[in-house]
Amino acid sequence: MSFHKLSVLSAYIILSTCAGTAQSDVIFGTNARAVAMGGAGLAIVDRSEYNTLVNPAALALYNRRVKLSYPGIGIHISGISFKAAADHLFGNPDKNDAVTLAKDFGSRPSEFGIGLSEGLRVAHMDVTLTGIATARVIPNAAMQTWAKNANGDITQLTGSERADLLGAGIYSLPSIGVAERISPNGSPIRFDAGFRIKLSRAVYSHYIVNSDNIRFNTAASSAPELNGGTTLTKDGIGGDIGFLVHPRSHAGWSAALVVFNAVEPNFAFIGTDSTGAPAKYALQPRSVSVGTAYESGRVVVAADAIDLTAAYNHVQGRIGVEYATKRIGLRAGYASARGFTVGFGWGFLQLAFGARAPLEIIQTLHF
Repeated sequence: MSFHKLSVLSAYIILSTCAGTAQSDVIFGTNARAVAMGGAGLAIVDRSEYNTLVNPAALALYNRRVKLSYPGIGIHISGISFKAAADHLFGNPDKNDAVTLAKDFGSRPSEFGIGLSEGLRVAHMDVTLTGIATARVIPNAAMQTWAKNANGDITQLTGSERADLLGAGIYSLPSIGVAERISPNGSPIRFDAGFRIKLSRAVYSHYIVNSDNIRFNTAASSAPELNGGTTLTKDGIGGDIGFLVHPRSHAGWSAALVVFNAVEPNFAFIGTDSTGAPAKYALQPRSVSVGTAYESGRVVVAADAIDLTAAYNHVQGRIGVEYATKRIGLRAGYASARGFTVGFGWGFLQLAFGARAPLEIIQTLHF
């Protein structure tokens, strides 16, 4: 069996194992290594092409050649099965898609989303195209009761059913990172610094489904903040700053500091919550994180403290370990907010799986 066929088969097996779970994240591609290690890795001294450069200072580790990075894709599912989300996302959605979502996923709060990335590295600079989108279904108690017990019977609607469907996405236009060593030549300890500027667009949407929409199969209503439209859009410029300290030989201890959105893009939308009260959704606020790592032979251990400023609700602790040969990498990790993760790498095939994978802060939307 060829390597390509084995890779496809491995990916299919991984996806199939989470098809019936109510909470699952599957990551394929460049950020799978960090996710498999519990989301830790800000301070890993890594020259491979199998890791998304969350810390822009890591660009200083690379040689001066041109390299096209492996594409990355991440799928996040919470509150519904992977199969149910896939059937909806890739099925035949119609003009009443919001109502269909409420019918299918109204039995409990649900969330699903997708992240994509692709990039080109030129020496100590990279140009990256990224996108992340998240949708949430928030049914009230009456909607949950009807969805669980009525089996789709509209005669059992009480008139008080409601579900809010919120969606948000950010994509880069693109982002550009650059890094250099700032320690003296010949120093046994290297000090690297990097900056990433992000030209991005943010999109926000909010629909409300009520019992009449379900009873008469009519389209959902847009929330008041949309002013009769379908979305709100903002363009912005953000910037990340990163620092990395490590031995010149790369083996041993290293440390990192990263300020995500040190320059904030101001992607804040004034919307409403599920009760109709005003709510502010700051999709990507400023956040400070630190990390450390230790490398010895084939083993790498990493530990990070993520979001020390609690911009995304809570400070997170993350730890991960990797055992790697020249061809295969085995990984596992734990994140305080998300639980355990596992993964492996084999050539270009990089996979990670977790009940709820600890996505990097820069790939998380706060709303």
